[in-house]
Amino acid sequence: MMKSTLLPFLLFLTVTTFGQNKISYDLDADGKVDKLELVNTDDGMKITYALSSQGSKVISTQNITIAGDQRTVSMSKNVVVLAINYMRASYTYKFRYDPKLKQIKVIGYDNEQFGNAMNDGSGMSSYNLLTGAFEANRNHWNDKKKQLIPDPKVSKKLPIKTYLLKDFSDSMIEALKKVK
Repeated sequence: MMKSTLLPFLLFLTVTTFGQNKISYDLDADGKVDKLELVNTDDGMKITYALSSQGSKVISTQNITIAGDQRTVSMSKNVVVLAINYMRASYTYKFRYDPKLKQIKVIGYDNEQFGNAMNDGSGMSSYNLLTGAFEANRNHWNDKKKQLIPDPKVSKKLPIKTYLLKDFSDSMIEALKKVK
């Protein structure tokens, strides 16, 4: 009996602890399977990928030290979704192959903050790098009212940026985090 209850628990623990770190999918829409993988390093991670349209040559990002407590990569339609989670925050980067550039580029960035114990500083933001659309919903703690107060919603147009996956790095992550 112990064996039958222990196996599902260990399977759940393995999936939730390590998440998915490899994708096999036709990223460049040429009808052939491409590969993308999160590779753990001593102090973070790298993203490696190989596109069949480019001879399956393996391309690697710089070492990324801003890599969170848990990270996963998945596909949503034809978009690669990289989720980097911390205890009180999560960051999501979306990538898609651009046939004109013949490169995978960053097309979106989402950020969710949980704030401190009172949820001061909590909120979400989203930046569409294809259109420049930026939206943010944030909160702050009001000591006088003893409650969490929503800040005015931010909705604005920002410059359209082109960031390529091959250049994905700590400095690119920091630049996206500064978008307000």
